[in-house]
Amino acid sequence: MTALKIVIAERDKDESIAIEWLISTYSIPINEVFIAHTVKETVTLLEKETPELLYLELDMISNENWSLVTRNIKKISPKTIAVTAEATFERAKQAIELGCADLLVKPLDPVNINQSVRMALSLISKRESNPVVSVGKDEEEYSYRSLFLDRDLNNGEIGLMLLYPENNKNLADLHKFSKYFPFRDPPILLPLSDMVICMFRKPTQHLREEAWKILKDWEATHIDPLAAVIIPPDYIHKTIHDMYLSARRLLEITFFIGYSQVILPNETYDAWYEMDPFLTSVEQREWVEMLNSFDKQKIKNRMHQEFLQMETPFPNPEKLRIRLTSILAQVRRFMKIYQLDQGEMEEHYMRIFSEILYNRVLYRIVQEMLLFLYELLDRSNTGEVFSRKDVIERGILYIENHYSNPDLTLKHVADAVGRSPAYFSHLLMKKQGIPFRQQLALKRVEEAKQLLTGTQLSIREIAEQVGFRNPSYFTKLFKEITTMAPREFREYMRNK
Repeated sequence: MTALKIVIAERDKDESIAIEWLISTYSIPINEVFIAHTVKETVTLLEKETPELLYLELDMISNENWSLVTRNIKKISPKTIAVTAEATFERAKQAIELGCADLLVKPLDPVNINQSVRMALSLISKRESNPVVSVGKDEEEYSYRSLFLDRDLNNGEIGLMLLYPENNKNLADLHKFSKYFPFRDPPILLPLSDMVICMFRKPTQHLREEAWKILKDWEATHIDPLAAVIIPPDYIHKTIHDMYLSARRLLEITFFIGYSQVILPNETYDAWYEMDPFLTSVEQREWVEMLNSFDKQKIKNRMHQEFLQMETPFPNPEKLRIRLTSILAQVRRFMKIYQLDQGEMEEHYMRIFSEILYNRVLYRIVQEMLLFLYELLDRSNTGEVFSRKDVIERGILYIENHYSNPDLTLKHVADAVGRSPAYFSHLLMKKQGIPFRQQLALKRVEEAKQLLTGTQLSIREIAEQVGFRNPSYFTKLFKEITTMAPREFREYMRNK
């Protein structure tokens, strides 16, 4: 590959310096870096330097300058990585119009930037070695343009499946997983910044069964679950863009029903139920009375009845979040009365507020909120009832004595120390800073290290002895924690 140039067009000077530093740190094969902070500087550098690669902040381009920038980019044809702080369809359309190699959404992860730059460089390399590339008919007809531009008709030939991870950190893994999943009819895969789209050109009648198999296979080797949304080919939408919008709208149902679900169109999902998000004066008094009487059971019943026993159509999730913050406002007054609005309880209060705003699943918000309320009532009524130190130490000791049981669960440990699973999980997270599954995984891997270095047992035998039924999952988890596969670790320790 010839000497390469990149223009970094970014208004934030600190961010542009960080990108330049990242290029040198990751040893990316770029010879010259030029930085622009305005549209004028960008156009000047494009004309003067004719770079092979352009890192472009879309938000810096006004409507008046859009045609100027697009004209210069198309004239020089650099591989472009678009960046935006606005994850909107408008920005996606702009990226498509520019023919961008990738679209990143701020805040940016250095790993994602590195992957995007290297992907763009590989495209440049391919263009140099094979300037004329044939494109299959299906890939030419159906692509990101079909999703974002309202033009490609749905003639009953295309079915959509959206795979949506609860944890965005699993996106790269999900893309690889879907790429190698044994579909009956391989789809066009379109990874986005928060999901993977599967576009089936010849959809079968088995999309639902296939979606369930995807969820099952995924969860066999991953802790965090997926949700799958299916839009059948014979649905009412006129264009693929409409199908995509409808599928994204259906994803919002996960707030109520959780993940590990296959979701199909349902007329009761079509519209949100309108509700008043604020507590009435009567409801405010009821909450004050429940708190002042330290009535945990009544509070639990009220929260479950109002938030966990809903039927479709569901209320607007954002209005529901507002209603939860309205309840939290009454709790805040209670905290002030008992002078608990500081220190540890204040930090816990702020975490619950964040849970209400950002947690993707309603029942988890309710669970965390109830745990907070129970602790608050205990402290205000009789002080701390439970000795947290003793509970956690006994729980960890139980894990250390029973880690080899592949059926060991949080409930087993909680029962052993006389606490509910949710409350013990909360105390463990607070004390150790990691959840139960990670605590158990670390213990099992630590024991596996001892067996790898001190015995001649096979990997399968070691996996079984430390509580794993699936040796492949053991190997994957071991590598995630230690950065080495079990065999590599054994060899490393032998040669040390």
